[in-house]
This record gives sequence, C-alpha cells and structure tokens, in this order.
Amino acid sequence: MGTWGNGPFENDGAAGFLGAFSASPARALASALQAVAEAPSGRAIDVDEGSAAWAASEVLALAYGRGKPIPLTDCVLSRVARLQPDEEQRRLALDVLSRIADPTFSELASLWCDGQARSNFAASLADLRARLEAAQAGVHKRRCTKRGDVLMLPDDAGDRSLVVQVLGAHEVAVFPGSVAEEAAALALVEGLGARRVPSSVKQLARRGRSVGNAPVQKALAGKKLYAHEVGAIEGYLLAPAHGIGATLVSFAEAQEYELFCQLDQAAIRAVAAGTWAPSKVRSPDEREAALREACAEKWSARRKQTSPEPFGDLGSLGSLVGWIHEHGVDAAVHQFYQLATGAAGYDRPDEAAERRAYAFAAMVGLWRGTAPNDRWPAALAGRLPQAPKGRLMELALVAARILADRVLTRDAEIRLIWDEAPDRGKALRDAIWTLRQELA
Repeated sequence: MGTWGNGPFENDGAAGFLGAFSASPARALASALQAVAEAPSGRAIDVDEGSAAWAASEVLALAYGRGKPIPLTDCVLSRVARLQPDEEQRRLALDVLSRIADPTFSELASLWCDGQARSNFAASLADLRARLEAAQAGVHKRRCTKRGDVLMLPDDAGDRSLVVQVLGAHEVAVFPGSVAEEAAALALVEGLGARRVPSSVKQLARRGRSVGNAPVQKALAGKKLYAHEVGAIEGYLLAPAHGIGATLVSFAEAQEYELFCQLDQAAIRAVAAGTWAPSKVRSPDEREAALREACAEKWSARRKQTSPEPFGDLGSLGSLVGWIHEHGVDAAVHQFYQLATGAAGYDRPDEAAERRAYAFAAMVGLWRGTAPNDRWPAALAGRLPQAPKGRLMELALVAARILADRVLTRDAEIRLIWDEAPDRGKALRDAIWTLRQELA
C-alpha cells in the first residue's frame, strides 16, 4: 500500500475508494463498509480493504455533519452533500472501526503498531467513532436552527441581547451593539456592519432564543476561509468553518487569514462591542519556541538518558533489533525505504520513530563495512541483524542516506532535544556528518 500520511484519505486504498465514490457514491460507500463488516470472523483484513473502509466511515461522518477539516475535491464534496445519512450504515461503520483497529486481524492496524504512530492511529479511530456515535439518522434535518435564523443572546447589560445570524453549523454573523426587543433584532439584521466569525451554533442556541429567519446579506454569503495550524511546526491549512475542503498551504499564505477558533459568548460580546481582534497563525519560529518551552523538562531528561549518537538509546535500539529478528531484515528494509521515500510516514516531532530510523541508517553503515564495528553497543553484542543482499542492500542505502539527513530537519525532535544541550547540538551534527561519510 502506498501511504503519504497517517490520515484516513492519505493512502492508495482511500484513493481507490474516492474514485469509486465519485462515480457511484451510495454503491461505493456500501461496498467499502460491507467488505470489512461481512468478512468471516478470523479472516485477516487486507490493508486496502481496511483503508477504504476507514475512508468510507469518515465520508459517512461528513454526511452526518460530523466531519473534520480534511482536503477533498469539490467532486467528492458535492456527492457527500447529496448523501442521505443511513442509520444502518452508521452502525455498520462503528463495527468496521472496531475490526480495523485490531492489529491481530487488521493489516492496516499492524502497519501503525509502533510508538507514536500507533497512538495517533488509535486516536484517529477513537475520534471518528465518537463522532459517529453522536450522530443520528436525520440529525441534519432536525437541528433547531438553520441558515438565516436570528438568535438573541443574553447580554450582561441588563435586559438587552446580542444579535447573531446563523450562517452554518459552525459560523455566525455578529451584529454591532445590543437590543431589547425582537423587532429591533430583526431590523438590526437588515443593516450593515456584521462580522462573520466561527462559533458553535448548537451552543449558542442553548444560551439564547431564535426570533425568526431573515435572508442572509450578500456581504455574508459565499465561503470564508480560516487558517489552521496543523502538524508540528510548519504545517498550515485553510478551510471553511464547516471544515470540508481543507487545503494545505504555506505560512506565507496562512498568515493572511484569521485563525480558526470557535468564539464563545464572551468573545461574541466583544465582537458586538467592536473590541475583538482576530488571532493569526503563529510563524514556524513562534511554534518552535512554544514547543521548546512546553517540552523543556522532558527533553532535559532525555539528554540524561540518551546520547546524540545513532545507537544512543539502548532501549529503542533493542526494541528495533527485536522487531527485525522477528519480522526479517527484508521487511525492515522495505519499511524504512517506504518511510524515506514518503510512501509511509509518522507525525513529527517524534523522537521514538526518529530514533529507529536514525539507528537503521547507522546499521547500514555497519552492514557495508564503512563504519567501525566497535560502534555497535557491547550490550547488544551478537545481535546485529544480518545484512541484506543485492537489490535490498541498494534500497537500504538509499533509505539510510535520506533518513540520516532528516535527523537535522526542522521537525526532528532529536535535533530539538540536542539543540538545547550545552554544546548547542554540535555533538549531534558531528555524529550526522560522520554517518553521512560512512554512507557516501
């Protein structure tokens, strides 16, 4: 399976499902879910089957209005919009999620079985399950509010109320000032000067009351994009308030937009008063600084427990060696080659995953005979996996060169850890320089 990320639509299985879904939405959705749900008990679930079912379950959540900000084509989104939520399929999807989460029978789960990758995969499935469990057939038709509804929210100033108009499930227009009467609220909506902001309409409806429905002004129509910070340091995306149709962008583009943050009633009061200012995304430098501050204590402990050398974490190395002996060096080479070339991936920064890749790169130097034998830890004497041969050795070398360079990239937690050492990361840079020479 080709994988370029750990999201539900970032693999070949999902891509195949989306292609079929674009041609025949209902049939593709049912087929993807049934392929897993109706598989005989005890039969292994193929990785492409599991990936397609995961994507189908996420599409079903979108149909219920329970989606998340994800990049999908307009063609797919237009077909999702026409889907009728189906209670039987919702329950089928919940069963599917249980089956693809079990690494005993799910090849997809087994591919995300280590460290942070396993945690992220499990968290993604748990989040999707929670959204599907909260959904009910027809929920989008039974909402207490709809586009154009005018809500009056109690203000702190006596018997006056704030006025907002519903633009979507997660977006409202806030009108300036406050009013005391319903007629004044409806009249205010006809005026100009409203500010469009993200907010949970469901929460607002619980705190206020609907006083009617009015046409949405042209100035408030259309699609407004908000910026999101994603990933560790350099990831950004733009998406409407409902989150469907997100697009990955650079910081230079994201910084021009408001940061997506659902406003509570206090913030809406500030918008109405004209004192609220939208937040912007942080720059990569600001995000890195915040990450350093948040992880300072943890990273200090890691510097005491490990070294910047490629075999500087014996616990991680021992686990990797055990895995290679169990699954074979061929499997290890293919896994790290996929990781290096982008066919598979993990969230960064993630020291555990980075350590494994760093150690594998150094093993290649030992296998080639270009690294000194005494680099291998005495505690693991006799346990160095047997070197791959022929074409596999060529793949291992390609992967090792790429993975060694990644240790010093911006999102590498190993680099972040040792940048804070007294030598400001010199020992790590020296170790990488030596490893590069051995892999040249």
